[in-house]
Amino acid sequence: MVVADYLWRGWSADEIARQYPYLTLAEVHAAMTYYFDHREEIDNELVIEYRDVEEWKKTHPTPPLLVRLKHQANC
Repeated sequence: MVVADYLWRGWSADEIARQYPYLTLAEVHAAMTYYFDHREEIDNELVIEYRDVEEWKKTHPTPPLLVRLKHQANC
């Protein structure tokens, strides 16, 4: 999650530590260091996870009632 927040939300290490109060700033930096040392492997894992989620969404469509409720909430 630390890497995903960094990559996709653009959060800094400080922001990640604020969002996850059970992590110290040093732990966030350690996670980021691990990511940069193993970037290709982790990027591949993230792509696989993303594809799995997208496939799950295709096979489990949002129920019509929930679609209507979300639409009403956004109006």
